[in-house]
Amino acid sequence: MNLPTAMQPEPDAGLPVEVLNDGFRWMRFSGGLEQRFLADGAARRLRYVTISGALSLLVFLGFLPVDWLMAGDVFPMALTLRLGVFTPVAVLLLLIPFLARDWVLRHIPPLVIEAIVLISGVCAAACLAFILSSSQSPTRQYYHVGLMVVVMYGNMVQRLRFWYAVAFSLAVYAIHLGAMLMVPAHDERLVLPLAALLAASVIFTLAANWALERDERRRYLLSLRRRALLDELGSVNRQLQALARVDALTGLYNRRHFEEYLEQAWQRARRGGTALAVLMLDVDHFKAYNDRYGHPEGDRCLAAVAAAVSACLRRPGDLVARYGGEEMVAVLPLAGAEEALQAAERIRRAVEALQIPHAGSAASRVVTICVGVASVRADGLAAATDLVELADAALYRAKQAGRNRVAGGGFDATPPG
Repeated sequence: MNLPTAMQPEPDAGLPVEVLNDGFRWMRFSGGLEQRFLADGAARRLRYVTISGALSLLVFLGFLPVDWLMAGDVFPMALTLRLGVFTPVAVLLLLIPFLARDWVLRHIPPLVIEAIVLISGVCAAACLAFILSSSQSPTRQYYHVGLMVVVMYGNMVQRLRFWYAVAFSLAVYAIHLGAMLMVPAHDERLVLPLAALLAASVIFTLAANWALERDERRRYLLSLRRRALLDELGSVNRQLQALARVDALTGLYNRRHFEEYLEQAWQRARRGGTALAVLMLDVDHFKAYNDRYGHPEGDRCLAAVAAAVSACLRRPGDLVARYGGEEMVAVLPLAGAEEALQAAERIRRAVEALQIPHAGSAASRVVTICVGVASVRADGLAAATDLVELADAALYRAKQAGRNRVAGGGFDATPPG
């Protein structure tokens, strides 16, 4: 007989609140929470970078007319770089998660995907730098503005994880400075403004990236907290429902649960054509016990008797409940008359063996019980309550016969003198 356990708090329920209160310094969770955050968002993140990557590739190819206008002398090379080198690799990287999404999620860590996005952005910046450094066009210097678009791609469109975005931005800025050093400017007055514009783009987009990731992490923590609270609430509700079926004094199931369980056992027995037994138990002269020893001792006595009864009925499906007052009841599925009588006698002996003094009993010097037994095939009676009435009638016969005994089904077991 499995009874509900005491309610226990969820061990991780307070963790998101602690992190929210303490903050997540350096844009990273501590311990395993970081890995959990990345893993929980991996599928959504993969879908996002795939779609935004495809759109960004179209924008990247849309700059071909700009190549023709600003670096027309190397347009064939720009066409080769964009269409012949960068695009095939980018399309392959986009097709892999599209065609083998589950494989990617299982075998490629989320941060590796971030690294691939970072490298793709750096390669796009390198393409621009190579085109402008190869051109002799007087307008090539304005090509550095295109690096701002690349920075926006990585930091705002693809929304690289913050520290990856920092590394990406530094790499793009290094490419910009390298191109400036390698290719003398036609107008040196543009060097500082272009460098300042790109630096401002880096700073502003990193600030926005930081704010977006901070909000994403906070939403994740709140979702964890909400999930933990819902789980905890569900667990508490289930345990409260279970506790509502338990008698607080004895720890046994209460009468409400017994009646529901008996009806279910009755229906199963009727469908299967099997036997079902009910035992009615009553503590002998319990009113006299309370009068002599007091109600607190009476409560302790009932609890001890209930524990002894439960210990005797351990088969799967057996159920013991407090029926009311000093009465208890047990349901024994698949138990014929002989097996039910043996179980009842085992219970009677176990209670007597407790050796709880009872000076007010006319049946014995210690606390004893009477047990009424009824066992029938379920299809032999009209209702489950009929079986309870038979067991109650047997209990009455046991009391009339002198108490401290088992009665039922025409059998009357008397303890040895």
